[in-house]
Parts: sequence; structure tokens; C-alpha cells
Amino acid sequence: LGSFDWLIATDRNSAAHFRTDLSSANVDEFRNGVRDIRSIKSLTAMVTFDKPLRLRTDIDGMEFEGSSSSSLGWAARDTSKPGRERADGRECWVLQSHPAAADAVLRGVKGIENIREKARDVLVGDFLERVLPALSFDDDDEESSSSSSSSAVVVHAVGHRWGAAFPLPSDEYAGMDSQLIRDRRFVACGDYFGPLSGRVEGAYLSGISAAEKLCREIE
Repeated sequence: LGSFDWLIATDRNSAAHFRTDLSSANVDEFRNGVRDIRSIKSLTAMVTFDKPLRLRTDIDGMEFEGSSSSSLGWAARDTSKPGRERADGRECWVLQSHPAAADAVLRGVKGIENIREKARDVLVGDFLERVLPALSFDDDDEESSSSSSSSAVVVHAVGHRWGAAFPLPSDEYAGMDSQLIRDRRFVACGDYFGPLSGRVEGAYLSGISAAEKLCREIE
């Protein structure tokens, strides 16, 4: 890629044995440390409806407790995010499984395409069969109309297995927000650092920490 003053790594998988991203960076302190971090897998799906869902409550996301009746951990209306609005009238939702679902759902499933199809079918199926009927307007409701969610049609759906979804950091990484190796001019940050590991908040705070450390070095 070229020559740089500092190298910043945000993806801990760049240190994996099967990756060559850091093979010539000579940052064994980082590579050896993050290889001990395990992850909880997760399943994710994106589903697009031909029209917006009309739900009984004005919500753009939901979290599910318990795992006995559904694979879902949470769901979010992706088109409600800033900059994600669609001009074609369609609506996208992101679905994610609860931590125990990935192993249970994919047990015995081989091949990346089969895994993606299984993730899609299970997550979207649970969302359509278990969630929408409980939250959507009934045909007899006064506010129900031809645009109700019961008439919304899935026009596209895709599944994905997120192999490194939720990191389980060691005490060492849970106790620091980022890592700077001064003599190698290297900084690492990500959601595998700090007490909020595995959450977007943790990734954000780790990035802030890395930026502050780097700024102090170059001032």
C-alpha cells in the first residue's frame, strides 16, 4: 500500500494465521495477544419489503429476551438510520440472532452458501411468523389499510454468519481501551478492547482512546 508514519489496525482478524495483513509489520506483541481472543458467533440477515411495515407501535428497533421460541436477538429498521432512506418506497430491516442460535441453527450445515441460506430462512422466517403478527395491525383495526404490514411482500433477503460477532477478550484486553506499540509505530483499537467489548460503544471508545494516544505521540 505504500509507506506510512503510523499503522492503525481496527480488525483483530488481521492477526489471524490465515491472514497476511500484518505479516511484515513485526507487531508480534499484538498478533500473539489477539489470537487468544475467542468469539461468539452470530447470524445476521437483511430483509427488504416492498413497502414500509405499519406496526402498532412507532419503533425502529426491538430486542428479544429468551431463546426458546425464536432465533432472534434483535431487529432494526435499517431505513430509519440517517442517510439510509430509500426513494423507491421499500423498507429494509436488519435481523440478528441471539448468541445461542448460531450453533443450534447451523449444526450440521456445511458450505458457505448453505450457511447463508439457512441463516436467511430462519431469521426472516421467525421475523415474519412470530414478530410481525404480534406487532402489526389486524385487518379489522380502524387504522388498518391496504398498506398494512400484513400485505408487505419480501422482495429481497440475504443471510450471513458473523463468525467474530462478539469477542470474549482476555483480562488484559478488557483492562485497556487500545494498544500502542511505540517502537513499531503501531496502534490497535476495536470492539475487543475495554469493559464494553462486543458493543459498538466499546469500539467507539476504543477508537477515541487510540486517537488520543496517537495525537500525544505526534504532537
